[in-house]
Amino acid sequence: MPRYDHFVEELLGFLLARLDEPGFARLVTHEPQRMTAAYFEGGGGRAETRTVSFTGCVTCSQIPPCTLFRSHGHIDVPAWPCLPVRELALSFANAPYYRDEWRPEFTVVASGQLVHQPDQDQLS
Repeated sequence: MPRYDHFVEELLGFLLARLDEPGFARLVTHEPQRMTAAYFEGGGGRAETRTVSFTGCVTCSQIPPCTLFRSHGHIDVPAWPCLPVRELALSFANAPYYRDEWRPEFTVVASGQLVHQPDQDQLS
């Protein structure tokens, strides 16, 4: 049974088959870990604290104890694969089975939003 979702398992397998010792050491520094983030949900006369579970990075996804995010959309903790892992995978962009969604520009936070949102001015 997989330890993480398919996306995480696939990228880990891809990297582990290709990394040298320094690359492996760098990957270990950014190991995936199941995490939970608490957020506030309110409206319509109700208010409650909810949680979301996600795969984060042991280095990049640090959540201080007792943190309560304003809403699900405000959970700005990097999800795994974090930017350093995506940059590590980018060195294999020409290898068979590399997937474009592993590129650094697709790095997301736990809420599912891209880390670097395109400028709204550029979209018009």
